[in-house]
Amino acid sequence: MKKFSILLFAALLVFAACKKDNEGDSASATPPPTVSTVTENITVNTTWTTGSVYIIEGTLYIDNATLTIQPGTIVKFKDGAQIDIGYNESGSALIANGTAAAPILFTSYASTPKSGDWDALFFENGTASTSSLKFCKFEYGGGYSSSFGTINLNDCSISMDNCIVTNCKNYGITVDSDAEFDSFTNNVVNNTTSHLIKMYPNSVHTIGAGNVFTSVNSSLGILVKGGTYKNVNDTWLAQTVPYIIDGTLYVESNAGSILNIQEGTTIAFTSGSQINVGYSSNTYGTIKAIGTSAKPIIFTSSVISKTPGDWDAIFLENGTSIDTKFEYCKFEYGGGYSSSFGMVNLDDCKATFNNCTFSNNANYGIFADEGSSFVSFEGNTFEASANFPVRVYGNYAHTIGTNNTYNTTLGILVEGDTYDQSTGTWKKQSCGYYINGTLYIEATSGSELIIEAGNKIYFTAGSQINVGYSSSKYGKLVAQGTTTDRIIFSSSAPIGNASAGDWDLIWFDEGTSAGSILDNCDLAYGGGYSSSRGMVDIQDNNTNVTISNCNFSYSESHGISVDISTSTPTLINNTFSNISGEDVHEY
Repeated sequence: MKKFSILLFAALLVFAACKKDNEGDSASATPPPTVSTVTENITVNTTWTTGSVYIIEGTLYIDNATLTIQPGTIVKFKDGAQIDIGYNESGSALIANGTAAAPILFTSYASTPKSGDWDALFFENGTASTSSLKFCKFEYGGGYSSSFGTINLNDCSISMDNCIVTNCKNYGITVDSDAEFDSFTNNVVNNTTSHLIKMYPNSVHTIGAGNVFTSVNSSLGILVKGGTYKNVNDTWLAQTVPYIIDGTLYVESNAGSILNIQEGTTIAFTSGSQINVGYSSNTYGTIKAIGTSAKPIIFTSSVISKTPGDWDAIFLENGTSIDTKFEYCKFEYGGGYSSSFGMVNLDDCKATFNNCTFSNNANYGIFADEGSSFVSFEGNTFEASANFPVRVYGNYAHTIGTNNTYNTTLGILVEGDTYDQSTGTWKKQSCGYYINGTLYIEATSGSELIIEAGNKIYFTAGSQINVGYSSSKYGKLVAQGTTTDRIIFSSSAPIGNASAGDWDLIWFDEGTSAGSILDNCDLAYGGGYSSSRGMVDIQDNNTNVTISNCNFSYSESHGISVDISTSTPTLINNTFSNISGEDVHEY
């Protein structure tokens, strides 16, 4: 009897323990998620709760109400389904703020999902700025249209942070010309058929930091449609993919607009696209593209297999401010606008270019018209140029600075012009200056041009320098080389193809000022102006010229011609060879 009691007591203990364990298992079990098919539009404030699944059929409109989606919620879309916020009424909002541990998922209803299974989220012009997406994942959407994305903003602003947008049939996100982000940071956008984001110039600066964009190839990135950037002063931040300009980006406003481009940014252009600063009447614009040697700013072609001329140009028009700067920038594969222009063009303005690289341009590298000059132009590199790397007019060639490198066949094209600066210097370059036309050196108050030792001055056919030619105007040319660093005046013809008479002459006319000098210079292949003139002609009461230690060769006419009835130049220690006429012709 005693043994039976002990066994019974043990059995009761086991039964009690098993009952307790079963009760514990029941308490800790996760209930299956609540699955709801949404059949009515949301017109009153509504919350979708954590751990639930909501199935969207057709179009779900959120009008004059706020839909709040709690962390961990799953939203599934059937074929052709979408959510539309603020289409019919203002004051509409979607607040889908998940957490890192419990993100919100927007996905396909299909058992085997693929991109484009569902349409999109549309934030329309009735969307309240309280709309927010945080720690959300959007996948397999974008089936609405090839012009739209999985997420679309139309004339509204929202916040979007720490979200993932992936496996989109078309764009990932589209932002129309009147929309922007209140915040856009730490997002991931990838696996899109088209560009990751499509937007317009005025809102590009609302793409924040910390985003990871990955495109299927380099021709896709953040598409910036042509339009006008007219903000006061904003910055395009560097992203992991290029900004791709499609059309013309105008930077201008009546009050003046400043566009800053962060170091490390890449700007790519589609065919025929360009940037135009300060173009329209009474508008003003500034670009500050200041990179570093480690993180340059790149302006390039958007295509995968790049060729010179893929994109048009950057035009700095007369409304461009003097504060416009390009430092540590790379310009490549542009210049497709016209054979008369460059990859970068200045029109009646001033700008800075320091430590920039110009390469693979279809025409000129950089072109400054007759009213344009450089605030600073130092340390630039030119290579693989189809035409002259630099084209500038004579009055402002002296604004080209030093330490520039020209890995090109041609050099600096100096268009015929009147140089009327009080004084200026053509700095020694690693290439030649090519004078095309007549360079007049003269001004009412007097003008002085200094050519540094070691420079090479080449002339195209029929070109010349004329000092003090016009009535009551005065000029001075100082070309003073050294025995080891001589100054060359010669033909622009390729090496081995130069001929006597290829260029005209250097005139010293009545307005030549005292102190004009050619010293330690080599003059060759000129004298093409007239058989009665030389490579250098001195006339009209001219006693202010000294020519010394110069070599004259291969003149089609004379070496030096002097009007001895009015002119008494100083000629010392000059040599002559292969001169068709006289070494010194007096008339």
